[in-house]
Parts: sequence; C-alpha cells; structure tokens
Amino acid sequence: MAIFSPWKTQLLWNYFLPFVLMIHLTLGDNRSPLIVLDQYEGSGIRLVCTSEMLFPELQLLWVDGRGQELLAAPAIATPDNTNIATSVLLQPGSGNSVSCRIVSKSTKTSAGSTSVVIADIFFPSTSQWMIGFIVTVVLGIIVIIAIYYTLKKNRLKLALSGISKQIIIVLIHISMYTENEQKAMEEEKEKNESQEAMKAEQDNLEKTMAELVNITLDPQCTHPKLTVKEKNRIKLSSPYSRQKDLEGALIAVAHEGFSSGKLYWEVEVGSRTFWELGVLAEMVRNRLINERLEKPLEEGYVSMQWFQSQYHCIGGDSLTNSQNEECAVVGVFLDLEDKMLSFHNVQLMCSIRSIPVEFSEKMYPFFKPGREESFLGIRPVSSPLCLASL
Repeated sequence: MAIFSPWKTQLLWNYFLPFVLMIHLTLGDNRSPLIVLDQYEGSGIRLVCTSEMLFPELQLLWVDGRGQELLAAPAIATPDNTNIATSVLLQPGSGNSVSCRIVSKSTKTSAGSTSVVIADIFFPSTSQWMIGFIVTVVLGIIVIIAIYYTLKKNRLKLALSGISKQIIIVLIHISMYTENEQKAMEEEKEKNESQEAMKAEQDNLEKTMAELVNITLDPQCTHPKLTVKEKNRIKLSSPYSRQKDLEGALIAVAHEGFSSGKLYWEVEVGSRTFWELGVLAEMVRNRLINERLEKPLEEGYVSMQWFQSQYHCIGGDSLTNSQNEECAVVGVFLDLEDKMLSFHNVQLMCSIRSIPVEFSEKMYPFFKPGREESFLGIRPVSSPLCLASL
C-alpha cells in the first residue's frame, strides 16, 4: 500500500501526465510494511517505510528491482513506540521499482514486503516553459538594471556636468580674483616704488637744497701780493710770480662767513697746475688779519689742493675718493648740519672729495690761486647741478 502527499498528487494531475504506480503486497503474518512518499530532496524522492514493532530477529530492508539492497537510513521507533521506520532517497534513473521487506536476520527469508514503482514524471524537474519564463524574467531584470544604471549614469553625467560648470565658473572667478589681486599687488608695488623714488628724490632734493651764495673777497684778509679784480677774482701779482720764495699765507678770505645751513658756491680754476680751496675758522681769520697774513696757515682750516695732477686733502681725511681727473670748475658744498665740506666736478657732475669739518665756530671760505698768471674766479651760480650726483 502507498500513500502520496495530496499536493504532489494534485501537481501530477494538473499536468495530465500518465504514470504507473504499482504496489505489490506480500502477505506474511499480516505484517506487510507501509511505504509513504515523504518529500522531495534535491532531485530525488524520500520514501519512508514503516511497520509494526518487530521481533528482535526481524529487520526492514530496502531493495531495488534487481533485488540489490539499497543504502537506507537506520530503522528507528516512531514517537508512539508502536512502529519502526526507515527511509531511502530514490534518485531519478536509479530504477523506479523499490521494495521494503521484512527479513529474518537468521534465515534471510522475507516475512512480508511492499513494492512501489514511481514514474519519472514524479521526480522534480523544470519544464521548458518554466525555463523560458525564468530566462525571460532574468533577462528582464538585467534589462531593467541596465536601464536603471544607464539613467543613473546619465543623471550622474548631467550632475557632474553641472558641477563641472560650477567648478569652471568658480575657477574662472578665482583666476579673475587672483589676477585682480596680482594686478592690485603690482600696482601697490609700483605705487610704493614710486613713493620711495619720490621720497628718495625729495631727500636728494632736500640734500641739494643748498643756499647758493655769491662770495666776495675781503680786502682786509687778502695777502698783499695777490691781485683782486671785481671782488671775486684773484691771482698772484706779476712782480712776484717768478719769485721762488714767497712767505706768508698767499690766500684770499671771503667777506662772508657761515655758522649754519647748507651753502654752495662754484670756483673757476681753469687748467692751473696748483690751486687750493677750503674754509677756515673765524679765529684763524682774525689772526690772519692781525698778522697781515705774514704767517702761513697751520691749523683751524680744511681744504683740498690740486697739485702734481692729484687732489690732496688738508686738515682731514676724505670720506670719498671718486676720481682724480682735472676739472675746470669746482663746486664747493659746505654742509654745517652734517659737518661736511664736499668738492664736486661741475662739468662731470660727480663728487671729488668729502672732508669732515669739526669746527663749531663760524667758517669762512678761502682761495689760493698759486703762481699762474690767469685769474682764479668765483662765479655766480643759479643751480648746483653737480649736487644731483650725491
């Protein structure tokens, strides 16, 4: 006797497929086992064989259609302890006929058996239309996923495109801002440089803002062997020009004295082989007047000589030593604020020498023409152009 699960039987009837189910009962003491189609496992069917409790010398065996014993699960008691059961997994293609026998352990004779033949249609399988349906569903899912990701990718591209545009706009603004900042920095730098240049020019202008003085010679402080012309031109008198020994201070001192400020005057020395220009202290000037310039200068003065084609500083060391070229016009700059006496080449517009002046009293310009027959002259000035090189 065989019993099938109702839904499995209904499945077969829904397909209207023929099947053969054959059950052979062999009566032996009315103890034939019962075979039940329990469940599907994988591609096979699990069959369960149950029987009343057996004597110890009897056992349940599964055999195929050829009488070969099948590998089955060990027999166990049912929950109510009235029956025992064993099961076997029948695979498709392994032979559709199986039997559950009650066999004597000692004599190996059958005391009862139940056989069942199961058609192949009962085994789990996938129909062609089901395969097609599944394939269609899978392909549909793949297409839907592809469409979804395509749309997502397109939206992402659009989003990235929008973001890229925003980034480009931001970068353009940053670039413009950077350029504007750089331009502003350059303009600020140019402005600062211009201001610094203007300040330097102003400082230079302030430095060159000397009082232009017209020097006149003081007859009382001029050596008697010197000839004075037009109050600002001197030379050694002709009768004495060839004498080898001329005593005293052969100089002419200016009538004007200065105790403060920045003063500038120019002297035409020409191509003389010797000349000396400088300033002396008021105390020295007074001594010269009292002594009628009969004694030479010894101290209290600062000057520069042109002698043997070189410049020589008297009364102090020069702070500059720019050049030794002979010049025809010498600019003299007396800066009593910075305590400095400077000499400049007016034609070349450059500095010649600068000598510190350490005296605190009033200073007077003086001039020594040498033995030349031409006049050494103090010329009027309108602008101290040579000071622009300082």
